[in-house]
Amino acid sequence: MNNKKKIYFTPGPTQLHPSVEKYIRHALDENVCSINHRSQEFMEIFGNTVCSLKKLMNIPEEFSVFFLSSATECMDRMIQNCVEKNSLHFVNGAFAERYFKTAVELNKNAEKIESAFGEGFDFSNLKTGSLPELVCITQNETSTGVALDLNDIYKIKKLFPETILSIDIVSSAPYVNPDFTIIDSAFFSVQKGFGLPAGLGVLIVNEKCISKARVMHSKKVAGSYHNFVSLYDNAQKKQTSETPNVLGIFLLGKICEELIHYGIKKIRSETEDKSKLIYDCLDKNSKLNAFVKSNELRSKTVIAVNTGDKQKIVKKMLLDEGLIVGSGYGKLKDSQIRIANFPMHKHEDISTITQILNNMKD
Repeated sequence: MNNKKKIYFTPGPTQLHPSVEKYIRHALDENVCSINHRSQEFMEIFGNTVCSLKKLMNIPEEFSVFFLSSATECMDRMIQNCVEKNSLHFVNGAFAERYFKTAVELNKNAEKIESAFGEGFDFSNLKTGSLPELVCITQNETSTGVALDLNDIYKIKKLFPETILSIDIVSSAPYVNPDFTIIDSAFFSVQKGFGLPAGLGVLIVNEKCISKARVMHSKKVAGSYHNFVSLYDNAQKKQTSETPNVLGIFLLGKICEELIHYGIKKIRSETEDKSKLIYDCLDKNSKLNAFVKSNELRSKTVIAVNTGDKQKIVKKMLLDEGLIVGSGYGKLKDSQIRIANFPMHKHEDISTITQILNNMKD
């Protein structure tokens, strides 16, 4: 029997941040899970979490932060509140496709610009059929390990200055450093880069999103209790539209405080160093290779590895050392592994992974 302690390098849920246990105990001691979501105690938790998140990710004060159930719900709410007719989607993976399908299912005129999995887009030669109200782009595609350059994403805003630009940073936050003076909205869920239990989505929107939602709301086409008008009005009071995941919000605030204290620049530098270890290993390996060929498109936080028919062998070798990685996604489920590289993943454990992968040369 393998008695080694398991460390999760799955792309989400992933390894818990080491301080989560401490903060859960603190929450239990303070009876955080029993407080009323209209109480002063909750409003303090809400305010502290929003303040810490904005400080960590350099989010301007005028942006609103909404707490939802998941990143998938964030997609749904962006479409419902910001699209009356037309949306444009950049699709190069399963989660970008999900954003597109959400718009289709909500009966919007959704157009997509598509590229092959593992590849990016030619942002210098964009052609669309209609002027989109919302442009949706997945900055870091969890299913394939492709990360789009933020400067390329900003070019979209220059093409469509009046359009709302929404970016999915689910598996790149808090490493990614978007310029919130250019984008209008971003969202993530907490079970990846923040190392928290699943069940909380975070949607960040500016006044342009709120204004569009007010127009949609007046036409009674902005959704139900999680329309942006309700979410915004409650957020102004440091409250939510319904009983929220109080524990999740509390834990997010505490982890943001820790990450601020540790230093976001240090986190970003360490993330890049650890990802380089993995990619250097793969580029020298004769049996395994990185799915994303372009260095410019390789995600620093989710590394997709082509294993072919050796996937089970690779996963077993890693598991024998207590290291659990993800399978590929969708049609790549059985021919790839995916290795998460988030702030709670230690350099020495990443080094162990590369040593094991190097053994596949033989």
